[in-house]
Formats: sequence, C-alpha cells, structure tokens
Amino acid sequence: MKDEVTTPDGHDRATLPSDDLFRVLSDSSRRTVLFHLRQHRAATLDELVDVLSATSTEDSGEYDRAHAQTSLLHSHLPLLEDHGLLTYDPGERIAESTNLQGKIGEWLDLAVRQQIRFENASETHDRSGDEIMVLLVDDEPGLPETIGAYIERENDDVEVTTAASALEAVSTLEDESFDCIVSDYDMPAISGLDFLKAVREEDPTLPFIVFTAKGSERVAGEAIATGVTDYVQKGPDSEQFDVLVERIRKAATQD
Repeated sequence: MKDEVTTPDGHDRATLPSDDLFRVLSDSSRRTVLFHLRQHRAATLDELVDVLSATSTEDSGEYDRAHAQTSLLHSHLPLLEDHGLLTYDPGERIAESTNLQGKIGEWLDLAVRQQIRFENASETHDRSGDEIMVLLVDDEPGLPETIGAYIERENDDVEVTTAASALEAVSTLEDESFDCIVSDYDMPAISGLDFLKAVREEDPTLPFIVFTAKGSERVAGEAIATGVTDYVQKGPDSEQFDVLVERIRKAATQD
C-alpha cells in the first residue's frame, strides 16, 4: 500500500519507494513524457508521440511512431498511472499530470538536464582489451576488499580497484581510468552523491552505480537527478554482488 501525503495545492499524491522511483524515472522515454506534462499539465497521445519523436536520437525518417504509441499505451502510461504520476483517459486519449510538483518535479527537471548533457557528450569511452576496470568506493572497513575479491574470483573479465573514501577515489581517478565506478552512498566528508556530482562535472558519460543499504525516495531521486547510471541496494549475502556485476557489465558495455 502507498502512503498518501498532501501537496501544498491540496492534492493527494503517493510517496514512491526508492526502487520504484528509480525504475520509473531512469527510463528516458518516461522522463520525457513526465517533463512535457510537468510543463503543459496535459497532452494528447499524439502530442506525446510527437515529443518522443522530436527528442529521439534516431533519424526522423526511421523513427517508429507506431511502436512508440504502443509502448506508451501498454507500458509507460499504465506504469506512470499506477504510481500516481498521471491519469490517462482512453476515450479522449489525453494524459494529465497529477504528481509532478515538489521534490519529484525538481528531481525530474534535474534528470532531464543531466540527460541532455549526457547526450551532448555522447562519445563512448575507449577500452583496451576485454577487461572491465571498476573503481569500488566504500568506507566500511574491509568491505570493498571483500566485495572486490569476490567479484574478481567469480568473474575473469572484471578487475576491481578499491578506495576507502571519496577523497581517495578522486586521487585514484587522477592516475587511472575506469570503465565503471561503484560507490556507497553514506560516507563521511564527501557522500556518494557528492562524489557522483564531482565525477559528472569532469565526465558526464562515465558509468556510475550507487550501491547502498540506505534506500529512500530522496536518495533514489537525487541519484537520478545527478546522473547516476544505476542504483543497486545492498543485500545480506553474495547474491547481491552477482546482481551488482550484472549491472556493472551492462553499464560498461552499453553503446
């Protein structure tokens, strides 16, 4: 069940769990739809397809409008409606925003700006060889070494360098290059998100995964807005490390 809170304008809205918020806002098509509705409050289905077409990286002559409409009707709009972010009237074919003010709206604005920045810096990183070089940052004594050792033992194509703080990680980045950064959120002096902001100032495209036990709507929203590539919650056993490796591999090898 969703906990209901009331916005300053008197409308009820649902508070999204962190994993749900990340799943909803990490998709670029859904961000585009919500950003348009945040600006215009309502839009027809055809208008939303036009917006997706205009912001697509595909050649305009190759953009599949029918596929975009199907995805909106059967995937994106139902998901966004289920999470209380919009309503859709199938008779009128009109979507209307319901929960895009306050913090969620601010995160959405920042995430879209970060997306534009990422697209403007779309050149991919060159990697030598097949190994995925990972910088793992966590201040818990012994934990990054334990995680790194497990990952390297179970995965021949991943090499892990560890750092015990964001400051140490920054120094490491000055001397070495990596295919992906994995960082804890709750660290002293410089938090994982502050570290992410610093990385994004230098490199908008370097894959960055927040790996943390501190899950909340605020953490997920700030991570999305700052340009995180993925968000993985820590678990009590090594299975979560396997999940992390899957996300690392996906982030480091995406086109």
